[in-house]
Amino acid sequence: MQAELTRKPSVVFFSDIVGYTRLMGQDENAAFELMKLNLELHKRILDQYHGTIIKELGDGILAVFETVPEALTASLEIQKNVLKNSKYKIRIGLRSGEIIFDHGDVFGDAVNVASRIQSVGVPSSIIFSDRVYKEIVHDEFFKTVKLGTFDLKNVSHPLELYSLTNPPLVIPKRAEILNNIKYQESSPWKSWVGIIGGLILLALLIYGLFWKESVWEKEKSVAVLPFLNLNGNSELDYFADGLTENLIGQISKISSIKTISYRTMADFRKTNSPLDSIAEALDVITVLKGTIEQLNPGYRFKLQLVDAKENKNIWTDEYTRNGTDLTQLQNDIAREIAKVLNVKLTAEESIQIGKGETSDAEAYDLLFKAKRTYYEAFGNPKLFEEAASLLQKAIEIDPNYAMAYTWLAKTYAQIGFDYPEGNWNDLSLEMSSKALELEPKLAEGYSARGMVYYELGQLSKAKNSLETAISFYPNLSDAIGNLATIDFTQGNLFEALQLQTKSSNLGPNSYLPYQNMGWIYKILGKNEEAQQSFDKSLEISKNPITYELKAISLIEQGKKPEALSLLENIPIHDSLESNVKAAGSILFYAGEYDSALKVWDISIKRNIQTGFEKYYSTPVNYSYLLKQKGNFRLADSILNAIIQVKIEAMSLGAEDYYMPLDIAIAYAIKDQSVESMKYLQIAYEKGWRDYFFTEFNPAFEKLKNDSRYIKIMALIQKDINLINQKLTSISLQRDK
Repeated sequence: MQAELTRKPSVVFFSDIVGYTRLMGQDENAAFELMKLNLELHKRILDQYHGTIIKELGDGILAVFETVPEALTASLEIQKNVLKNSKYKIRIGLRSGEIIFDHGDVFGDAVNVASRIQSVGVPSSIIFSDRVYKEIVHDEFFKTVKLGTFDLKNVSHPLELYSLTNPPLVIPKRAEILNNIKYQESSPWKSWVGIIGGLILLALLIYGLFWKESVWEKEKSVAVLPFLNLNGNSELDYFADGLTENLIGQISKISSIKTISYRTMADFRKTNSPLDSIAEALDVITVLKGTIEQLNPGYRFKLQLVDAKENKNIWTDEYTRNGTDLTQLQNDIAREIAKVLNVKLTAEESIQIGKGETSDAEAYDLLFKAKRTYYEAFGNPKLFEEAASLLQKAIEIDPNYAMAYTWLAKTYAQIGFDYPEGNWNDLSLEMSSKALELEPKLAEGYSARGMVYYELGQLSKAKNSLETAISFYPNLSDAIGNLATIDFTQGNLFEALQLQTKSSNLGPNSYLPYQNMGWIYKILGKNEEAQQSFDKSLEISKNPITYELKAISLIEQGKKPEALSLLENIPIHDSLESNVKAAGSILFYAGEYDSALKVWDISIKRNIQTGFEKYYSTPVNYSYLLKQKGNFRLADSILNAIIQVKIEAMSLGAEDYYMPLDIAIAYAIKDQSVESMKYLQIAYEKGWRDYFFTEFNPAFEKLKNDSRYIKIMALIQKDINLINQKLTSISLQRDK
């Protein structure tokens, strides 16, 4: 009994080398080498986008895809690479429809029509039918033009054709296509499929049926250890680290693979810990380790993917590169990891891998040097300018290096954070815009832009940018953490908690997600979870803000002695602003007013000469203490200055709740209840949910019986109750 034929909707792809027959007559050896080069190029790119080569048809290739975006993206990448080569040109045609798969071959109307479409194209073009067009009409990445309706030979009905117009493609003119059709009608047509198909038996080689390993069925998770530099030359360490970070970045773009962030993995540089211990600490199944060795010229890379729990190698490989194709190496490894872990990339993931990179070895190397300097600058801010200089050099070498523009945007933003008086944020936005102009779907570009908008207090723009980044790159840990912070600021505590949890999973060695989770749990009244999160954060970093939040949580529970005991962990003799603020806040809310005043004096005297920054809150409660000491004039002077700065910030677009909350407290201290309640209501509407900062603030003692205040507190409590109900519901669903 004959087996049932497999029918499947597919996208059929045909390509051929223009002028191959003429070249064959001139130089058979050169023609054969060109055919091999073309086949290798097709195999590499089609594999990246889930294309399957069915057969080689002399100087042409027949392949199939499951989706139109993958087929068109692969076609565009092939044409880009062919044009770079400049030794030959090809034309590509596509048609979608149901086809029959039988013993390694394909049949059907879509196959025949695709071959006809390709044959009437022009060199360096990609043309396709209306069926293909309808599937990408709303995709902004693909630029198209309608060529019109044509009667193709041996096609029973008129066909509407379109051309892809993304650079650097050639767009056929209607007259050129009509001339090609006319030529075919006057010349014997050699059918791709009928005549040559049975003569060339390369399909079995192309299918790549050599992988016989068992299918990976465990959790898809990986931690990539920093590459080990075998040369022992510390000058190469920046390169090993840069390649590690880039590789982690590419694997992270695959949403179904949990990939630990580079910032966490950098802590495991030169670790001697057993792989199973590393995997357990990071909650992953597999660990990828590699070595890099500098040759003369080029590099050798050896990689090993280990099932850490079973202590078993599941994949090993070795690569030698001359330095000009390192970008492609990181992309190939990421795709190989996906294959080994039994993950099929989506069309968008295929597009994102390698996006924004350069093929220039010198520019690529400069970016790695800039990244190393950027990270070192967090201990020495002046190094940010050195990092910017390196990035500018990379851009001079390759003006289309979108990722370099993205890192320059991040660097300018950090300089702006340390030196807010300059126009660094504007420069940062300019650089991220340039990156997105070059690569409209570059997730890292949107993330860099979102970070600046957040610093400017423009939360709506920041949220939009970060959500766009995550839509393209679901595991982009920086964007996830920043989006969580925005959700928190806007009062979306449930969403913020979910995102912070994901951020902590991707970067378990980062203190910030745990700090923020602790704050959310504190607001929700989940004191045990709050303390656990704060303690976890402090295990990673002795950050003064975490101590401040933990102390506030203890004060809220009536545990003042425990809260005050945390002060011994916050040195104030070094006058660090964050330390002074945190220590003073703990003392203030614990009722130790004289001590708080003494500590805050350090900060106020330093800042009062230069003017108060918009997010500087210390002077508000400091002014309350001045009034209690009878220093009304100075208190009023400071409060008026603070109110002016923060109202101006709001008028310029600052959307977070911190501004109106500080203004509300300032007016409460000034005994202006109407204005205080007005801004407290605005703070609530903008997302303020932590009522500790009014309930435990002595400035609000007179207002606690005010009906307006009571109403706002009731609204906050209602929101908190709804969030807790939602969390309880999810917990019950998980337990079922």
